[in-house]
Order: sequence, then C-alpha cells, then structure tokens
Amino acid sequence: MVIDQQSKIPLYYQLKEDIKQKILRGDLKEGDLLPSEREFNERYDISSTTIRRALNDLVHENFLERKAGKGTFVRIGKVRRDLRKVLGFTQNMKEMGLTPSTQVMSKKLVSANAFARDKLSLKKGAKIVKLNRLRLANDTPMMLETRYIRTDLCPDIQNQGLSSSLWKVFEDVYGFKPYRHSQNLRIAKISGNSASLLGLKDNSVVFLIKGVTYLENGEAIECEESFYRSDKYDLAFEGIIE
Repeated sequence: MVIDQQSKIPLYYQLKEDIKQKILRGDLKEGDLLPSEREFNERYDISSTTIRRALNDLVHENFLERKAGKGTFVRIGKVRRDLRKVLGFTQNMKEMGLTPSTQVMSKKLVSANAFARDKLSLKKGAKIVKLNRLRLANDTPMMLETRYIRTDLCPDIQNQGLSSSLWKVFEDVYGFKPYRHSQNLRIAKISGNSASLLGLKDNSVVFLIKGVTYLENGEAIECEESFYRSDKYDLAFEGIIE
C-alpha cells in the first residue's frame, strides 16, 4: 500500500479505502489481525489520529472489530440498510462497496394471487407477471425476491431483460417513474428450495419484506414478497425523539 502525502484525498480516507478494498477482494479475511497503530505509523509515516480515524470508520461500517487487549480484527459485517430510505438493491450494495448481481430464476404470465390482487387493486382472474430473482453481492446470495407486475401498465415486460433495476425498466421502457414505495417487515422461517438458493438450512430465520411501488397518481404498479438473509443484513432505523 502507498499513502500519497501530496494527494488532495485525505490520508485517513486513503488508508480506510485501501483496507476496505483488501477485505472485499479477500486479501484480508475474517479474523485476520491488523497491524497496530504504531506499526501503521512506522510503515506509512502517518499520525495516530489519522490511523485511528480510518480504523474507527471501518469499525462503524462493520468491516473491523476491536477486541480489548488483543487488537483490531477483520470482521465481515452485515449489509446495513436504512429503513427510512427507499434504496434499490443495486445502489445499496454499491454504497457498501460490494458488487451486485442478479439471477433471474423465472418470469412468467400468471393469474394474480390474493396478495397481488389486494396490493395492486386487481380483480380475480387478472393477469400479472410473476418475477423471481436471486440477488447477490460479491457472488454471495443475499435476497430472494418475488415481484408481481401489472401487465396493463407494462405489457410484455416478461420479454424484457430484468436482471437489473426493475424501477429503471418501468421508467425507460414504459414511461412510468416510481414515486413511492411502502414496505412491511416481519420475521419468518424459510425452507426447501428457497432456503437452498440463499445458502441456508431448512427453518432458517430470515427477514420477510412485503412492499408496494406506487406511481405519482397513486396507482400501484408492482408489489413484492422478498426474503432477506438475517445473517447478512442489518436493518436499521434511527429517528428524533419527540
């Protein structure tokens, strides 16, 4: 690693990002002991304050953990998702420094089930597209989602490439810009093929999020039922006490 003392990029940030990238690439593995502040200081000629700030940031972001009397260790932390923000999977992973990818498991025209009829205000027998996708970060399964999409608003959407942002397809292909997204969260257990796809054992505990995406005029364009790995996600909420 080279610290550029002449760069406009703050020294602490250079150190922080280099350590983070080594963790994400697998050069530093979970449980590895980092050099002490003194060793960092001697190796790179940077102050203890700079080193401490870089390491504190990485502890806060769950990439490192401190053990009293032992040192600072690599910790492969959970992905933090702020429940106050509407954030797509791809953007969420990129903000965490992870590489997102998607496997489309199936996409087919079906009759709307009770959940989709209720959330999308459809009549019995209405046709929708049911989309099943496995979402991954650095090739690790993170989330298994089922999306139900209105075909009167998005005809033949099953013939579109749906391995990236669905909301972007709504806007770019059909001219509908998503305006609002509501979600409900509960704890659930997962088994069978769904558990296997996520790399989990039967009866593993997951987060089940059910959501609806609305247009500006108040119409629902799609709804979802998604399983999030509880061992990979830290779902957070923070607010002002009144």
